[in-house]
Amino acid sequence: MGLAALICPTSLVATAHAQTGLLTRESPTQRNKNLVRRWIEEGFNKQRLLVVDELFAERFVVNGQLIGRDGLKQSMTRHFNGFPDLHVTIDDILAEGTKVAVWYTVEGTHRGEFEVVAPTGKHVKWSGSDLFTIESGKISEARFLSDLFGLLRQLGANVSAGSR
Repeated sequence: MGLAALICPTSLVATAHAQTGLLTRESPTQRNKNLVRRWIEEGFNKQRLLVVDELFAERFVVNGQLIGRDGLKQSMTRHFNGFPDLHVTIDDILAEGTKVAVWYTVEGTHRGEFEVVAPTGKHVKWSGSDLFTIESGKISEARFLSDLFGLLRQLGANVSAGSR
């Protein structure tokens, strides 16, 4: 056995992992969920914009409009500038086929201008939900719903629902 380990160590490690259950394969659904989790963790919580190039299709679409990777990075940068300590928590994540849905909570301190609201220093919290489509291992489309109205109210902005 000792000689076999010296000659073929990789094979023995793989066998040991298989026997202990450590060698597993992700299902496509799990892989898609992990892709979205990675975007939230690295892209938002670590503010690593380059992850967008790795995880998103070049012709990325949001709410029916083509914004591409650069448009997504610009949107993320606006949030980071307004809330330098921004942190996103995934509350729930569901996936089926090529779709992944997340319900999330965002927290941060308003230290920079955001949506024409001057910095207030207020710590705010808001929630939202996103639905992603994943094609060929990349996020190709998303529908974003965020409580922007609630966020702006927390910042003291004069907002109204408007009339028809």
